[in-house]
Amino acid sequence: MSGRPGCRVNRRALLAAGFALAAAARATTTQAAQDKALRPIPDPSARNGPALSIRDRGAIGDGRSHPLSERYKSLDAARRVHPHVRSLDQECDWAALQGAVLELSRAGQGGTVLVPPGHYRLDGEIVLPNLDRYDDAFNEVEIVGAGMRASLLSWPDDLGLGRFAIRAGSRQGARDDNDGYQRSRIAHLSLRGPKPGNRPGDPPPGMGGIALTSRFLLERVGVYGFRTGVDVWRDHSSLMSCQLTKNHIGAYWSAGTDSFGDHLLLDTDLAGNTLASIAVAPENGIDHSSFISCHFGFSPYAILAEDGPPKRTFLSNNKFLDCAFEACGNGWFQGPMAEMYGNVLIGCSGSLLPDYRLPKRPVTGLVVVRSLERNQFTGGSASFGDGSNDRAGDIETAAIVAASAVGNRFDDAERLIRLGREGFAPALAIAGTCRANRFEALDCSGEFRKVGAGGVDAGNLVQRDYDRVRRLEPDRPADGVALTSAPAGGIVPVATGGTVPVGKTRPAIRMGTVLRPGNGTSQRVDPSAGPGTPVGVAVTDAPAGSDSVMMDLRLELR
Repeated sequence: MSGRPGCRVNRRALLAAGFALAAAARATTTQAAQDKALRPIPDPSARNGPALSIRDRGAIGDGRSHPLSERYKSLDAARRVHPHVRSLDQECDWAALQGAVLELSRAGQGGTVLVPPGHYRLDGEIVLPNLDRYDDAFNEVEIVGAGMRASLLSWPDDLGLGRFAIRAGSRQGARDDNDGYQRSRIAHLSLRGPKPGNRPGDPPPGMGGIALTSRFLLERVGVYGFRTGVDVWRDHSSLMSCQLTKNHIGAYWSAGTDSFGDHLLLDTDLAGNTLASIAVAPENGIDHSSFISCHFGFSPYAILAEDGPPKRTFLSNNKFLDCAFEACGNGWFQGPMAEMYGNVLIGCSGSLLPDYRLPKRPVTGLVVVRSLERNQFTGGSASFGDGSNDRAGDIETAAIVAASAVGNRFDDAERLIRLGREGFAPALAIAGTCRANRFEALDCSGEFRKVGAGGVDAGNLVQRDYDRVRRLEPDRPADGVALTSAPAGGIVPVATGGTVPVGKTRPAIRMGTVLRPGNGTSQRVDPSAGPGTPVGVAVTDAPAGSDSVMMDLRLELR
């Protein structure tokens, strides 16, 4: 070390500087630790892959037409930015949206196409990539907007029959083929087609809205003005809080598809379509699907089986929970050649409204099918209407019309029975087999049965006649009480337990009297003690000369 004064280092200053550097380092480390602790942890459920905004890919979104020719002088120049375009007449908004889908799908990791607020005009199909169900990467491409009322995709010009606004790359593969396995999502936007203002009877547009393949999810999506809002191509798709309205058909299980079922529709509005909320082609069917808090109606039909010889069951093993079949013009479930098997309707209700009726088409019934087997109708205080505000008087044949009905349960049949009691329409009209159709009403329970020779009147004691019932004859055991009147071949609800009004002979009856079939009028009850087998106990007084009395059925006393 030099002894010159200018080169001498002060030991005390050096030590102080060292301590200051150490303290600064400790402070920096502490702050970094705090920043790391405050930094949000990535959400593992967040979208996978990158996100691309269609605005960044050239979309305009002002609702007006902007062909590519506004920006590019030649097709080659346009294709350097949008390789998929084929003409300068194509819309910038379509080119941007389809380009973002293709860019993400070709990257191999999928991602999310973002649709910012705006009105985007499109003139071609948006095609999503097909996936292989065994591809671990699942190259999924999602389309997500800023809200059902904020992000609007519109197709003012009809693309034609068999084409769609958004679809998968292929319609379907064979049942053992892995192609067409979609596993995609569309959320928080609306699609508007070329005819959003149609009314029942108007010709529909050609193009459809969204074509669903496997594992599709629509979440808060509105689809309006198309031939079909959603065309169901395969299986395991879900629609949550969607609006499929102002189309010709809300959701369509179409021909040429192989829909395996297991769909979920939750809080989805399918009301206000010009033909049906849901329609099913003869070669297709809806099975093992759940409809929860959905709104059908404000259209001619809620669920329609299209005409033609069916190849599958129309509706099988589905659940309808807390659904409304409201303001239907021509009926709720319609398919004179179709089958309903194993469905459950819980807490559902509905009504008729002629404003949505197709001209020259009758209101045969609320449910009109060929075969009704092992279905359950339960809950819903207005499940079959009461005639006061739902135009039940318009029903021409019966509430439920079928060629055969076997093993069905009507666990809330009070209003269904009232339709026949009050002269609006019989509960059921069954042309062929009718057996084991149980019902539960407010005060009684029993079975819907076909009537044999001679017909029956309301309040008659009846007896079984093979698979039919007829008025009780002397020296025969009573099988129940008819709650409505019907001619031979008609259907009556026969109460076999509970409290019911029953026809009586002329003498007065006091409450608590044991009642038997009358002498000479065995279809009525008589208070006199005699050899007849007791059928019940009077629960009210009935004066002399009256025609009926309320009776607690006690057929087990026989």
